[in-house]
Amino acid sequence: MNGLDTPYAYGLAVALALAAVATAGPVYAQGVIPAPGRDEAPTELRCDEQEHDCEAILPGAVRFERPDKKPYAIGFDADGNRVGWVVLSNSVVDIKGYSGKPLSTLVGLSDTGTITGGKVVHHAEPILLVGIPESELDGFVQSYTGIRVGEKVVLGGPKQAGSMDAKSVDIVSGATVTVLAESRTILDSARILAEDVGVIEPQPVTPGHFVQDQPRWTWEEIVDRGAMGHLLVTHEDMGVAGGDTAFVDIWFGFADAPHIGIPMLGERTWRYAMDHLEEGEHLVVIYGNGTSSFRGSGFVRGGIFDRIRLEQGLAVIMFRDTDYKRLRQPIAQGAPHFSEGGLFVARGGRLDPGRKLDFVFLGSAFDYEGGFSREFKTFKTTWRAPKKVYALDGPDPETLVWRAAWKSKRGPLALASLYLLAVTCVFVFRRWSSGDMKRLQRLHVGFLLVAFFGLGLGLSLQPSVTQLLTLTGATVGEWRWGLFLSDPFLFVTWTWIAVVTLIWGRGVFCGWTCPYGALNELSYKLGQKLKLPHYELPDAIHNKLRYLRYVLFAGLVGVFLWSPELGEKLAEVEPFKSTFFVAPWTRSALLIAWWVALFGAAFVMWRPFCRYVCPLGAALALPSSFRLSGPHRRDFCTKCKICTQSCEPRAIRDDGSIDPRECLNCWECEANYRDDDVCPPLVGIRRQEERRAKQAAARDRAS
Repeated sequence: MNGLDTPYAYGLAVALALAAVATAGPVYAQGVIPAPGRDEAPTELRCDEQEHDCEAILPGAVRFERPDKKPYAIGFDADGNRVGWVVLSNSVVDIKGYSGKPLSTLVGLSDTGTITGGKVVHHAEPILLVGIPESELDGFVQSYTGIRVGEKVVLGGPKQAGSMDAKSVDIVSGATVTVLAESRTILDSARILAEDVGVIEPQPVTPGHFVQDQPRWTWEEIVDRGAMGHLLVTHEDMGVAGGDTAFVDIWFGFADAPHIGIPMLGERTWRYAMDHLEEGEHLVVIYGNGTSSFRGSGFVRGGIFDRIRLEQGLAVIMFRDTDYKRLRQPIAQGAPHFSEGGLFVARGGRLDPGRKLDFVFLGSAFDYEGGFSREFKTFKTTWRAPKKVYALDGPDPETLVWRAAWKSKRGPLALASLYLLAVTCVFVFRRWSSGDMKRLQRLHVGFLLVAFFGLGLGLSLQPSVTQLLTLTGATVGEWRWGLFLSDPFLFVTWTWIAVVTLIWGRGVFCGWTCPYGALNELSYKLGQKLKLPHYELPDAIHNKLRYLRYVLFAGLVGVFLWSPELGEKLAEVEPFKSTFFVAPWTRSALLIAWWVALFGAAFVMWRPFCRYVCPLGAALALPSSFRLSGPHRRDFCTKCKICTQSCEPRAIRDDGSIDPRECLNCWECEANYRDDDVCPPLVGIRRQEERRAKQAAARDRAS
């Protein structure tokens, strides 16, 4: 390795560090939705206040009215004729994108049941925040204009879906999961709106049944298994005196299943209530504590429970005194004491027990300051009956996004899986792979070429630290398998990475499979072919600078937990999006400069980004410390420096041992380990055997 004079070394080290820190500032690349004022998704449709451009979504409408307790607006033309309706998607559906958050979308619907337009008004999708321009998503949404509610829509072409009469919508390249979620958001919002306004007949409830064969659950089992929803509102939440004690502490759930209903109501009451249910009706049990009540003043005056309601899509279920029976304490073992309880009947077939529902509580308190007045606040919690309470008879509707993703990617996924299997075979049969240095080097270069051109440029399959950040957020927040299954390539790749990293260390991915790492190493090899100079940092700088990637990784995790949107932006320290998802020259000036600096440095330094900056490499290096199988070593390796001189990652320590966090598993030291022309102990053994053979041959000739 060629040395590098100290001033230049320090200059390059500082440049790398400053570039990384500079990239950690706010990134306003093409397509980024600025953070100020846009951190939270809108919760209400506002057409009249001009906050939402409803006229563009519903052409011909000049005036909008909001029906009472409905999340949509009715549009009228200049003559007062109804044109159609506009709805805000996150008021009626909860379909999460790759970020784990919904894409808030305005959807317009005509009187004839045709989608008149759409517009995404808020999202937190990482690929769109820092990669693909917003215009790509806008174009995708607009392609749904003219589609009738209920019409079959396929992404990527009718032939691919096996339906020639379906409406085809092109997928935005590099954002498959996002557009799959957005497609469902538009179509489901339009369908639910059409059902509510009477344009189409409502769909039947999710096929399923209440489980009948479970033993009676205790209160602890009911709570632990999520069989009842919970809403706690404190006095502090209400903004009134009383501290953090309960203003209301409400538990609610379905009582149709016997192992829930009987412990709540008692067997006699439960069987009587079940015998009097009509088709499509369900029992809802509600228990509460606190200084306030879920019954409210409306119940006293007119028999209406105005404090509580259930919401499911556009359906709003409110209860009257004719739907209500007062309950005593639940008889479930271990149940707490409640100040009030009620059994309600959800009538009209409007409540679907197979889907999520929102329990809404309207709290009120008197304000004695500045005059006697009453303040109202709304609180909501989302709950879904678990499978051991209500079992679906078919596929879960919430799995449709990731199921569609897997179906559309079967062919490319099979090719990517074959590649990962081939890499695994190189390591499983590494005695053969490393048995000949030339064969090993040809294998390595071949896999690097496939990784860069096939996985990277062809499939845009570049794992990123952003997926680890998402995993971290899901671990401390809401865990959703659908989120991780929504991109089949990344799910298969990350499962593979987790397994091979524990066995052989990070080098299986970083050294053989990472598309950007492959670009770095191939660039360096090309630079050596072109006789470009080679630079290496002195040990004093190298040994310190390699910890920068751990600092960046820890910082990204901390920022992401505080603000996921900001964490996604700061993850642009990885140049992966500029390399494989969008053209580098379409990015901001800062990101272009960062990409050019890293790409140019790769021609004269061996993998500078991988060794010093990559937060993903840092994350994988940590479990690599406990890898089960590394390169073979001999006691003589403490004296010999042959492998040390040729180890480009500089992973071999002074005592001859290998640092698993730095090793990229090129296996060249293992090839030397088996080569009796290179490894001194083997060279000595071979020469002794050759001398013995010559002596034996001489004795044979003499005899």
